[in-house]
Amino acid sequence: MTANTTPTLAFRKGGSAAEEAEKEANANNGGRKGPDYFSLKEDKASAVIRLLTDHDDWLYVEQHSFVPTKPAPKGSENWPKSMTSVCRKDPAFAGHYGDCYICDNKIKNNFGKVASSRIRIWALAIERELVRGDGTEALGGPTKQGIVIGVRDKVDEVDEIGPDDKPTGNKLRYPRLLLINQPMKGFFSNLKALHGLYGTVCDRDFEITRDGTGTDTNYKIVPIDPIPEIKPGTPAWVKYLESVTEREVVLEAIVAEKASDEYYARFFDPAKDVDKDGNVVAAGTVTASTTTGGMANLPAASAPDDISPDLRSRIAALGVPDASAA
Repeated sequence: MTANTTPTLAFRKGGSAAEEAEKEANANNGGRKGPDYFSLKEDKASAVIRLLTDHDDWLYVEQHSFVPTKPAPKGSENWPKSMTSVCRKDPAFAGHYGDCYICDNKIKNNFGKVASSRIRIWALAIERELVRGDGTEALGGPTKQGIVIGVRDKVDEVDEIGPDDKPTGNKLRYPRLLLINQPMKGFFSNLKALHGLYGTVCDRDFEITRDGTGTDTNYKIVPIDPIPEIKPGTPAWVKYLESVTEREVVLEAIVAEKASDEYYARFFDPAKDVDKDGNVVAAGTVTASTTTGGMANLPAASAPDDISPDLRSRIAALGVPDASAA
């Protein structure tokens, strides 16, 4: 008989490592089309990125941060305790919205202060990683062991979606796309200075390291030597842009959605709800449906379309952050 032995246990430990492992697993399991948000949660955490949005195309808006959400709808799981929102009074919307629930009601943030709007910048990037020699000839041989020999894309594997908006069963591999949403001070001001030095922030990778905790945080941004075959105008760059298009990621639309009627009704305004069809309705009117002939009797939507085509074009024309903001 085989002896009944106790296995040697080597559980992986650490909250940060667990979070990264979950992120990798979710990416490899597919099913996600949208990009992740750039986030370094702990002091001294770091990441390598390649910006796709250059200085002159950074979007900036007035934004509310750490805004407590209203109670979770019945049956909802993993409901966020707080969310970020774009202020509906931002000039980009040219008066399209007549209100901003957060401004008008002086809603307080998680820190007990009025959640006043502040300028925040938006950009797209590819998440990359440093490659170090491991002693093998494929990675530079013994003399390069432990030394950085290059940079490569991190990759997401996502479901291919067919014409019927359902997964086809095939998997598509894309460079991992990140949304960067940060203030000018302490983050984008550093990149702005590097743009002044190089004339662009898209011709090289940057290693970004968090310095500090909570709201007392800055970011150290170190440029990495350029890789000539990866910059605007090269075949590799065209593939980056094609991957953004194929994944239907539009930065302007992502920003605008965070000011929409549906977004505010879903997360913040207790006087409004969102029904199962995505319509904004008065709170309390989304009830168990009364069926007649197999059809649900639903309340009529009272909200206009969130974003009109002309408004989207104005959002796309958002300007360059003023130099004094740095």
